[in-house]
Amino acid sequence: MEIDKGKTSLFLIHQHADPDAIGSSYYFSKNYGGDVASPTSPSKSGQKLLSFLDFTLNHEVDFEIYDQVIILDTPHPDQLKPLDTPLEKTSIIDHHPSNSWDRDVHFEDRTSCSEIVYDLIEPEDLTRKEGVALASGILSDSSSLQRGDFKTFLTLGKILKKADIDLQDVKNILFEPRSHSEKIARLKGTERSSFEETEGFIIAHTEIGAFEGSVASYLLEGGADIALAVNRSGNNDDLRISGRAVDEVTERGVDIGKIFKDISKDKKDMHGGGHPGAAVLNVSSISKEERSYLDLCMNEIVSSIKEKGLDRPKD
Repeated sequence: MEIDKGKTSLFLIHQHADPDAIGSSYYFSKNYGGDVASPTSPSKSGQKLLSFLDFTLNHEVDFEIYDQVIILDTPHPDQLKPLDTPLEKTSIIDHHPSNSWDRDVHFEDRTSCSEIVYDLIEPEDLTRKEGVALASGILSDSSSLQRGDFKTFLTLGKILKKADIDLQDVKNILFEPRSHSEKIARLKGTERSSFEETEGFIIAHTEIGAFEGSVASYLLEGGADIALAVNRSGNNDDLRISGRAVDEVTERGVDIGKIFKDISKDKKDMHGGGHPGAAVLNVSSISKEERSYLDLCMNEIVSSIKEKGLDRPKD
């Protein structure tokens, strides 16, 4: 894929942008010029990276002033709402296997989008900020290097060397001790959790008002093989389900991202997707009880386990 340096460029990333979206778009903007936009404010870790980079995301866009629009790290068109993106001058670069674009996507099976943009440019050297941006994306989407193949670690090593930084530099920027609120959310999520067993695999689920991704991950640490955490805050009509799965499950063919994508297919009020072991299902203007959406996800996960012929004897 080629990006024309002679054209005015906009790099567009998803709502609540994470370090991978921010890191890859920042690096592109520094190499090709242009602006970066996202429909909403970033995630907590994304904001930390932005603060270090001293970089600003645009939230309102006049698409007419740009010759080309490059969408990064965004597997579903709804993740750009309410921005009305002109697809006729748009290219898409993504690493999510379960993307929902009805058009050509420059897809590479990589752990992060930051790896893809690094390989597309293949720089001789990197500034400190560029290195931190790209390494942050890899660290974030690999769950602090819990996921990834040899290409992930090879690319990360090149980035650290060329930018003359080490991994602790990046961790110091992105991570801090868990806040009191997140600790409470994890404990409440565990207290409210239930679980089911299917073919020897434990599927846990819970409801929480914040930090649903962290809560789902915490349930895995507690022994679940798959965890779902539902978040519907206050009187909000939107609902968000975060799913997590251990490596043993994904390596045997169960893909949470694909399951969430299939659930939301052709439904205007839903969009879902992500990675095999970490995914999100968003529901807007919910018309049913929360439990019905959770049951839908649970049923599809159970069906996938059975279809794959997974069976694990109990101790």
